[in-house]
Amino acid sequence: MKRSIFVLLAGAAFVVAPALYAQDKYPSRSIRIIVPFVAGGIGDTVARIISPPLAELLGQPVVVENRAGGDSVTGTEYAAKAAPDGYTILQVSTPQTINMVMREKPRYNLLRDFAPVARVVHSTLVLVGPASSPNRTVADLVAYGKSKPGGLSFGSGGIGSVGHLSGEYLKRTAGITALHVPYKGNAAVLPDLVGGRLDYFFASQPEAVQGAAAGHLRALAVTATQRVPTFPDVPTMNELGFKGFEASSNYGYMVPANTPAPIVKQLHESIAKVLTSAGVQERFRTLGLTSNFGGPDEMVATLKAEIERWGLVVKAANLRAD
Repeated sequence: MKRSIFVLLAGAAFVVAPALYAQDKYPSRSIRIIVPFVAGGIGDTVARIISPPLAELLGQPVVVENRAGGDSVTGTEYAAKAAPDGYTILQVSTPQTINMVMREKPRYNLLRDFAPVARVVHSTLVLVGPASSPNRTVADLVAYGKSKPGGLSFGSGGIGSVGHLSGEYLKRTAGITALHVPYKGNAAVLPDLVGGRLDYFFASQPEAVQGAAAGHLRALAVTATQRVPTFPDVPTMNELGFKGFEASSNYGYMVPANTPAPIVKQLHESIAKVLTSAGVQERFRTLGLTSNFGGPDEMVATLKAEIERWGLVVKAANLRAD
């Protein structure tokens, strides 16, 4: 009798074990990508390009969830507090690193509160001015700024945005003064820029391409280390004598700290496969995005470099978001 019970229990164990394994197998349910900005921006678009093929690889839905607010603080803080189980992924971009140096008491620390998964793409900025402006080159713009101190103005998508800090960066390196006019998003900047009410703006490549094609904007320089395919005849800031002037929006993915290493590895490898797709790469190219895929170490290196770069600009301009 005892032997029969033992056999039954042993058999039950073999039946239960696969079920338990199946429950623990990652992923077993849908995954969220938290984008801490409103829908429609480049960061949101990047996540929506990646999510369908990523879902196909992982065998579970991958849902993009926009949690905007506080210049990316709301969504980032929300993701930091999520369970470290691989079902919440945070999209990280340059504004989140800027927030860390713009605030005296930041509500999150990307290097402490998250585990890096992958660096994905970056977008070089383009220094543009109105097509109607007499300032046809960066040299013209700087000369005008020096001849009329305070006579220049530039727009950005908001205080602490990449465009804002790039404009401050130009002021510092060129030795000029200019009034910063913040807007609620880059799209709101363009009408005043085209109308000549602003002198310059650090635009994303899609914005610059569209404005130049329509004859409304003139591209003066790009902020990459090399010229970009979308503007092959436009010089880099480095070429123009602004050594080390580099500004871009970097995009990557992180998960809450203490997420199991095997899950981080699986997500990294899956994103790597997604980025090898010709269709994904082509969609990135049409947006003026350049693939700079890297693993966790490269992601951390990029974050540290951005924190250092923008920290110097913030300190020099005495900027605070608190």
